[in-house]
Amino acid sequence: MPWPVHVEVMYDADTQHVPLLITVGINSEFRIQRPPRRTVDWAAYRSAMDAFSFDGQLTTPAEVESAASVITSAIKTAQEAATTIQEQKSHRREELPAHLRADLRRKRELQKLWARTRCPRVKRDLNRLAESLSAAVKELRGAAWDHVIDQAGENDTNLRTLCRQLSQAPAPVYPLLDSAGRRQYAASDRAEILAEHLEGQFTPNPAAADVSDHLEHVERAVEDLLRSPPPPLRGDEYVSPSELAWIVKHLPKKKAPGPDRVPTTALQQLPRRPLVALCRLFNGILRTRHIPPDWKLGKVIVLPKPGKDRRYPGSYRPITLLSHIAKLFERVLLRRLRPHVPYRAEQFGFRSEHSTTLQLVRVLHLMAFERNKGRLTVSVFLDIEKAFDRVWHAGLLYKLSLTSTPLAIVQTVASFLDERRFYVSVEDADSTPRKICAGVPQGSCLSPCLYAAYTDDIPTLAGTLTDGEQDVELALFADDSAYFASSRKVDLAVSKMQRLLDRLPEWLDKWRMAVNVGKTAAMLSGRYRAPARKLQLRGQAVEWRSSVKYLGVTIDRALTMSAQAVNSVNQAKAARAMLRPVLASRLPLRTKLGIFKTYVRSRLTYAAPAWYALCSTANRKRLQAQQNLTLRTIVGAGRYVRNDVIARDLKIESLEEFVVRLARRMYDRADNGPHEHLHDIAPTYDRPDNGRPYPRELLLLAPADEVAP
Repeated sequence: MPWPVHVEVMYDADTQHVPLLITVGINSEFRIQRPPRRTVDWAAYRSAMDAFSFDGQLTTPAEVESAASVITSAIKTAQEAATTIQEQKSHRREELPAHLRADLRRKRELQKLWARTRCPRVKRDLNRLAESLSAAVKELRGAAWDHVIDQAGENDTNLRTLCRQLSQAPAPVYPLLDSAGRRQYAASDRAEILAEHLEGQFTPNPAAADVSDHLEHVERAVEDLLRSPPPPLRGDEYVSPSELAWIVKHLPKKKAPGPDRVPTTALQQLPRRPLVALCRLFNGILRTRHIPPDWKLGKVIVLPKPGKDRRYPGSYRPITLLSHIAKLFERVLLRRLRPHVPYRAEQFGFRSEHSTTLQLVRVLHLMAFERNKGRLTVSVFLDIEKAFDRVWHAGLLYKLSLTSTPLAIVQTVASFLDERRFYVSVEDADSTPRKICAGVPQGSCLSPCLYAAYTDDIPTLAGTLTDGEQDVELALFADDSAYFASSRKVDLAVSKMQRLLDRLPEWLDKWRMAVNVGKTAAMLSGRYRAPARKLQLRGQAVEWRSSVKYLGVTIDRALTMSAQAVNSVNQAKAARAMLRPVLASRLPLRTKLGIFKTYVRSRLTYAAPAWYALCSTANRKRLQAQQNLTLRTIVGAGRYVRNDVIARDLKIESLEEFVVRLARRMYDRADNGPHEHLHDIAPTYDRPDNGRPYPRELLLLAPADEVAP
């Protein structure tokens, strides 16, 4: 059918049957046409931009806006003049040949005749025709697949496209339910529904009445801050052409353009004269503390969340596309802001030389260390609601003013956050622009730094501890927050954690943040098996769980990591099944091994340096078996060929050797890096024979000279 179809089971109908409601969107196209391919002659673009320049100092906001509009318009005009458009052919499967279509029509006629007459002769003719037709279609599809494989070659782009086509089937267009519960299929209606939902999401959390005096104090302080005339910028705070050229050179490539349709390549291809003009524009923005409004407009596209009902707008993840010229200035501003906003040691997100694996190493080492000492650990994993989208702007600016950040930079950040807007794009339709009243902008390089500054003072028990009492441990990675309290007695550990949870609401209310208690999880790890008393947060009970997923890794209370091993095996199985046509094809071995390392082994070894040492021998064998099965598929080996022979001939190290190599490189970089809190992270200690291993003990599984290069 050329229209989208949505099937819904009507469980609440008053009938003994199970009725189905099938909705056909006859006013909506099922297939989306591929956009035309654009080819840019960058030599002609540079020639057109070489004559562009403007003189004069930008001293007022109006002059800044005018200059920004002129530069953007010149870049777009030069790019469009150097662009040629080529229509792309659709990748729809070609129709069957005429003789096969005739056989299909004959087959349908025989099926109808057999249904009416039940004649054995008709049935015999039908079976023969169906068998021959099936073989012919299979042969035709096989020849088409061979052609696709031959065209793939070893080009990385072609291989990624081929693997994506096999592993990500195109989804039909689903309707969205509006506020009245009606299904909307039109692209414009769906765009407005999503925009309305996101507009409510980009608003600050309601203010608590008991901290109204604090909120009013922060608002007044920020108003006075923004009215204050800042001192002139120092000479080193202005942008130089050499600094801007270095930043442009290191811009990330292949990023989707924003509403102005200017890609990063257009900025990297700029000659010196327009680059100097951009430098003058950025200095004018720093001088006036005013960012042009056009730079604060974001284009939002949405991607469906896996396993969610696609009829509801909350089941989609928004992706914001911003102007690359604006993002270039944000990188300039970040270089002046970052030295004044230090990160606390527990924050492993948004930082160089830090990773989720290192944070997991720290967490698992802490839990294993306390368990081996005979102590119990109570862990609470917080779920902060819409952490990035609901940052209170006044509170953020107030916290920045308490740091050593220059006043001019704080006021520029205020202009960066003020009066931001967005619109949602669905297919070829755009919604009306909506305001953003809270949150740090998605897609901006400034947002991680601003969010880290906003949550830097998240509370612990410091200042309320008694003599000899240890503070709770805190683990942060972006908005993923976890607390850990340990003691030899379960009541003491729970009591310490409860004291922390009692302090947390005050901080949340003061800075207008919210925690979803229903999704917040608690776990008790150790040898204690009796149920502990419930923890309370805002008067609601925090659920005890036997395992918790943190930073993509499932941690169980016994620290056996069995659930994580099972998840890794299942993900590898799914990837291997979807990519089997490629792995078993005639592609070169080097190419198929690259696909194996990218799509299969990466799922088996995600964050493995943190949890692999805690796995049992049986689980390690299950993980290795998935690698063995994939390698056998690649070479088409028979059952009589040994797995170690295949790995030796392909020069593929075992999974354990690969994980050890990753761990050795990770620990070497952490121990020799510039961050002191990462030096000797998760050291090994003596432990009882039945104790849990430490993550760093993974390095003892294979000597350094035996690890494959």
